[in-house]
Amino acid sequence: MKNKCFLMTAIILISVAVVLMPFITKADIHVYDKNNQYLGILMEMGEQNGGDLFIPSLGGFFTFNKDLESCGREEILFFVGDNCTGTPYSEHPNPVIFDLGNCQIAGFYKRDYNGRQTFTPGSYYWYNVDTSETICRTNDGNYPPSAEYYPYVQVQIPFTIPFARPLRFEVETQTVTQTEIMPFPIVVTPKNQ
Repeated sequence: MKNKCFLMTAIILISVAVVLMPFITKADIHVYDKNNQYLGILMEMGEQNGGDLFIPSLGGFFTFNKDLESCGREEILFFVGDNCTGTPYSEHPNPVIFDLGNCQIAGFYKRDYNGRQTFTPGSYYWYNVDTSETICRTNDGNYPPSAEYYPYVQVQIPFTIPFARPLRFEVETQTVTQTEIMPFPIVVTPKNQ
């Protein structure tokens, strides 16, 4: 009988604990530079003082690392024409923000995953590992005809580049209310009844 009462008490206590814990805490790490300039929300911290930020106002991810090569080596840019001019396109729809200065294209760009188009690239930027240079190549059959590509659209980064280091991190917590519905009613009867 004692084991049965103990088991029933344990079940009741666990059920009450589940019902009384209606909060979940979520934390965002906001990143600021040395001059208190807001950069974004930290997604991942990488090696050599680099990492990935989510920039809420642009809805995209920005990698901050001075050694990132973003033309040909990390991201091949495709063009409709044969001389690497006009709108650059990507094979991937990910909302990543790139500085395309290494591709002789001024400014920062983000892939527009809603602007998907099907075409055969006329040219593309390619990174030559042997010479460490990015060159424009005419599509000589390296890429398939009628493939899907996503255009890059120019965006305005909401902070000054390069930003001043060291970086400052600020943790913001949010409390989210969670409602738990019990699948059965809890009835507690006095021990002597």
